[in-house]
Amino acid sequence: MISTRFYSALSLTGLLLLAACGSDMRTMPNSHMQSLASLFAERDVHAPMPRGWRQLNGKEINYRFANETYAVYSVDEDEELLVMHLSDNGTGRLEADDDWESCTWNSMIDQLNIECDDTDMEWRIYTNGPDIVAVDLDEEEFAVLRKRPGG
Repeated sequence: MISTRFYSALSLTGLLLLAACGSDMRTMPNSHMQSLASLFAERDVHAPMPRGWRQLNGKEINYRFANETYAVYSVDEDEELLVMHLSDNGTGRLEADDDWESCTWNSMIDQLNIECDDTDMEWRIYTNGPDIVAVDLDEEEFAVLRKRPGG
């Protein structure tokens, strides 16, 4: 005989799954991401990084980004700006507002360069281990990057 606790747990799990599926993926997904955004929202991009953060070099950028998909979140607007998928052959795509652009990308000594149909980006990438932030060198602002499954 299956206990009432089992049915309660199953029901709760189902409700949580429905809530997660129904949530707006364009908003900053959780409190950890929001705290990262607030940490960098008022920070000058030329100031030293907080303790425990370091800049990735080109080899580390290749390792972290090749064949991966990342959502890029604005620290100022607290929402998803775009989704990028970068393949290991130097190509990729950016998706924003249900539109996508083909891209080429490379990593130089200490930055990620992405050239697309209508968009060019130059980013410095920083990590504290599990978290990644990018400095857009053209706009001089931070973005939080979160790995996403699929591509």
